[in-house]
Amino acid sequence: MQQLNRNVKNKQVYPEKVLQFGEGNFMRAFVDWKIDLLNQKTDFNGSVVVVQPIEHGLVDQLNEQDGLYTLYLQGIKNGEAVKEHSVIQSISGG
Repeated sequence: MQQLNRNVKNKQVYPEKVLQFGEGNFMRAFVDWKIDLLNQKTDFNGSVVVVQPIEHGLVDQLNEQDGLYTLYLQGIKNGEAVKEHSVIQSISGG
């Protein structure tokens, strides 16, 4: 499998507007996903710079992937079961 990066996915570049402390699952799967949606559906036009608050975090891995990662969502939308995945592009780096 190819590693996810700008060569694989043509990443949109946004101005850095958010400084985020932490790069764990919740931050990426909720906060950064919402910022990605803001960029898609509004004129927010901003990206996130991540600060790694602990010694052994994920910033190196995020930087290797140019800030890109895949989010898988599973749940109920409008009364229907859904399984969705999308490449999140809101992180500029760490």
